[in-house]
Amino acid sequence: MIIYSIFIILAISFTSIIDNIISSVSNLIYNLGYLGIFAAALIETLFPIIPSELIFPLAGYVVHSQNLGIEQVIMFGFVGSLGSTLGAIVIYFVALKLGRRIILKFGKYILIREYKLEKSELWFQKYGKVAVLLGRLAPGVRELISIPAGLSRMNFIEFTLFTFIGSFVWSLSLTIIGYYLGSA
Repeated sequence: MIIYSIFIILAISFTSIIDNIISSVSNLIYNLGYLGIFAAALIETLFPIIPSELIFPLAGYVVHSQNLGIEQVIMFGFVGSLGSTLGAIVIYFVALKLGRRIILKFGKYILIREYKLEKSELWFQKYGKVAVLLGRLAPGVRELISIPAGLSRMNFIEFTLFTFIGSFVWSLSLTIIGYYLGSA
């Protein structure tokens, strides 16, 4: 009975946190428009507590609810991908400047373990540019792909280009889903 009560309390708390996040992100996008989606995407990339799978569909819904049209969906996806790209660049430079040892020292707090880092480095050496592009399309990898790119000193222009393309496809796809599901 006690375990059941604890589970119920945790479920209610988690639901409340998610509701607050959804409300905050919706208000940010609704009130600040492009700046709001840019900020939300930047924050989501640097602090993946707020998933992009939540942000961009909400942006699409906001566009739908304000009857703004598909052009605005594209612009929200574009601006969101700029925010995501800036966040990825920050992570790239942190990895580039601090190096492997520091990332392992502090990465343990955000679940980056040595075996995961080694695995990502090997995968990155094999696939490089494609890894960045496809990594930006994969939940759970999106934020982390910048680390092996920085550690391997990937060409910055190529990193930025492939990061932006992958981020744009991801952001636009999710924004379109939110837009078309808005009527539901």
